[in-house]
Amino acid sequence: MLVNPNNVKKLDVVIDDYYYGAAIYDGLLSFSSFKGDLAEANIDPRAVVLDYEGMQLQREFYSPVYETADQISSRLPDFRNLLFWSPNLETKGQLNFYTSDVVGKYIGVIQGLSKAGVPGSKYFQFEVKK
Repeated sequence: MLVNPNNVKKLDVVIDDYYYGAAIYDGLLSFSSFKGDLAEANIDPRAVVLDYEGMQLQREFYSPVYETADQISSRLPDFRNLLFWSPNLETKGQLNFYTSDVVGKYIGVIQGLSKAGVPGSKYFQFEVKK
């Protein structure tokens, strides 16, 4: 890739795993130009070019724990719509999580990659009753 450095406003380098849908990349280079177009860049036609929202802070998703009597008897409602998220989970068998307090029928989606990088997914249904 040939880029005139005088036209580059910012270059972000991500050396950690970058998740884009089901794909995982070993890193990422994010170029920003002064004009916002990088029109002069000669990009290899074999390169993967993706539009994305830009660098985002890593998010932590809340997942409640009900271990003590006070936690179990808590009257605070749980209205989460994302019940469980763990991008680096390795499991064989059963996975436990707590549901929301919103009554209804739900579809769960499990997505992952094998050690060989083969993607897989599984859908399941469950119901939350009062």
